[in-house]
Amino acid sequence: MTSCCATLSSQERRILRLLLEQESKIVDQCNAFLSKFSTMMHDLQCMRHHHDLDERALKCDEFIRTNASLDCNMHASTTCEMVPGAVQTAMTCDCICVQAACFRILYKWIPHADMLRMKLLKIKNICSAHVLKSGDSSETCDNIEKTVQKILKLQTASH
Repeated sequence: MTSCCATLSSQERRILRLLLEQESKIVDQCNAFLSKFSTMMHDLQCMRHHHDLDERALKCDEFIRTNASLDCNMHASTTCEMVPGAVQTAMTCDCICVQAACFRILYKWIPHADMLRMKLLKIKNICSAHVLKSGDSSETCDNIEKTVQKILKLQTASH
């Protein structure tokens, strides 16, 4: 097997450059979602410090209303497009690093971005349903906090 500094054709270089651009966009998109979850967690934890139950309920209602209109397609324009020739390059190139670069976007990054987007959508749906039926906002915020905590814990564990 040739090393990863194998001589690449200008076409292969162009494909790898496009793949790197796509990967950078998707990383930015994932980071934007994670930043949103971190902001949510901060807001939820700040609510816990309110000893006045009426004040806490008011803050919970405000949080729920805000997140009922959440944008779940942040930076949707950066969703990944398959780079033409990437699969062909992966199949014909004998450098494992080049193959990995070609397949990384298909098999790693998109599922991660989609998972984060779906979690955000779930939270939006919980908030929208709550706004319609107006139940116990503190309990709803507690449930959302558990979900957000899980996401952020998984994220830190995966690094």
